[in-house]
Amino acid sequence: MKPSVIFLLLLPFTCFCQTDTLVVEIIYGSKPITQEERHWFGGKLGGHIGLKIGEDSVMHFVPGGRVAATNFNSDTGNYLISSKRSFYRTFYCDTTKTCRIFIPVTRAQKQKLVKDSAPFLKKGPYPYAFFGMRCAAACYHLLSLADVTKDRSRSSMTWKFFYPRKLRKFLFKEAKSKDWTITQTPGSSKRKWDHD
Repeated sequence: MKPSVIFLLLLPFTCFCQTDTLVVEIIYGSKPITQEERHWFGGKLGGHIGLKIGEDSVMHFVPGGRVAATNFNSDTGNYLISSKRSFYRTFYCDTTKTCRIFIPVTRAQKQKLVKDSAPFLKKGPYPYAFFGMRCAAACYHLLSLADVTKDRSRSSMTWKFFYPRKLRKFLFKEAKSKDWTITQTPGSSKRKWDHD
């Protein structure tokens, strides 16, 4: 068989085997130490998590309305795509404690994630809820669409990944066993940050 024919036969296979990377972008929760710092939703157990799916595109889940003790569900939950800079300015803090987890995936996995999550940008698939889907569980859901994590029911995702630290610990364990790269940056000394 001619080399050019072999190349053409293997081309579709190589396209789907080429590697790409998803990056879990994490802002640690914190509470202010000094008067000039603001209080954040969730305090030390809060923070925010998103998934970098493009060169400068972080997909993350936010409430569509106010979520407070008297209003456990917002009317909708919205998935947004923000630039990395905008994502890390979620809490208007110049020096946030952050973590980035680099997950190697095939091009096919990434394409599946982008295709399956595209409708979420038009209409959130679930409400943002105090006792329900929030950023950590929603990020887990996105990872499951890329076959990085196993499928779970919504209630299972909600309770297993109720707040960001729970998803961080799960992903750190996965990173250790699968040799994923993790980078971290310290936050401002004016805030008391969540720990791992």
